[in-house]
Amino acid sequence: MPIKAPAAVMRRIAWSLLLPLLLVGAAPPSSAQVAEPNKPTVQKPTKPTVKKPVAEKPAKAATPAKSKRKAAAAAGGAAVAGGGAAALAAGTQVAPALPANADPELKVLEAKAREGDVESQMSLADALTSQTPTSAVDMRRALYWYGQAASKGDADAAWTLAELFRGDLGIPDDMEQAAGWYRKAAEMGHAEAAFDLGLLYTEGYGLERDTSEAARWFQQAADAGVARALYMLGTVYEQGVDGAADLEAARAWYRQAQQAGDAGASQALRRLEAGGRNVQVAAGPPAGMLGGPPGSASIRRSTVSGNLGARDEEDGAEDDKTEPSNRTATISGAAAGDRPIPVDQAGLREIQTRLVKLGIHKGKADGFLGKRTVASIRAYQKSVGLPSDGKPTQALLHRLRQG
Repeated sequence: MPIKAPAAVMRRIAWSLLLPLLLVGAAPPSSAQVAEPNKPTVQKPTKPTVKKPVAEKPAKAATPAKSKRKAAAAAGGAAVAGGGAAALAAGTQVAPALPANADPELKVLEAKAREGDVESQMSLADALTSQTPTSAVDMRRALYWYGQAASKGDADAAWTLAELFRGDLGIPDDMEQAAGWYRKAAEMGHAEAAFDLGLLYTEGYGLERDTSEAARWFQQAADAGVARALYMLGTVYEQGVDGAADLEAARAWYRQAQQAGDAGASQALRRLEAGGRNVQVAAGPPAGMLGGPPGSASIRRSTVSGNLGARDEEDGAEDDKTEPSNRTATISGAAAGDRPIPVDQAGLREIQTRLVKLGIHKGKADGFLGKRTVASIRAYQKSVGLPSDGKPTQALLHRLRQG
């Protein structure tokens, strides 16, 4: 017979079974179901510290988003514009090394340049400035290596730095720096630098005007074979050296320039004979007289114009005998008429071109008389038994044309 449990016991058992069910059903709405939605919808989406850093990062990453070349150019430009150009040329600031992915030939040149090889320093700098366009960071490298070569006595490097400081290839113009580098190059015997320095002294551009100094440097350039310097000597003596105009000396130099093929010299002589004057002091050097460095797109415009005749040096000397007045003026101890007749810029370019074809000249046929052109002329003169003076005369050009 079954035992009946007391009613109190049955109620206790029933409550014990129902209580967990009541707890399970009641607890979630008050805790789990309320707390869970609060985490994603309130705390995380509205948290400000998550979005602000994300907004700042793109601003910092804007420069890397540009091309590497533009970023490098901007960095280099800032250094050059901030006066870094002079420091780079002087070697007090070192230019950045070539990137790892640079042209292998440039890397080889850089390695030799760092060992102190002057030709490698020049070749590397020329290659960097020859790129189109030249980036600011490459310009910094070129300034540094030109400066290193100049410090070892390379006159072409010093002349190129002077040209660059005139504002070529994006460098802010600094005529005091330009004048300083022209002087260094001229003192090392660079003919074109002597001519350029004479121009600056003539007009007081970048340094104090001094016609006596102008005559000195034009004389050096003329002695080296720069035909343009003959005409400029005429203008200097027409203006007056040490305050006194010397029209006789001016005529002598104009005649020399005329023999070198300068049509402007013929006009100058006619004006003097008619009682007129050719020279007015300007605020700066004649337009186009100064030109671009090796590797740049700018080209100098010569003051010498007209075509050269086919006369050789001896023919010119014979003509001088019929004009005694050609030999009347003595400048710096040398008669203006007693000199080989130099070629004009077009003639020098032809000499360079012919020497390149002979495998003697390794540079460019640019019409400028630098030390490499002088060395090439000397090498040719020695090979054919001519006096090895390195001067680009009409006699030399005539000899080269004969083959």
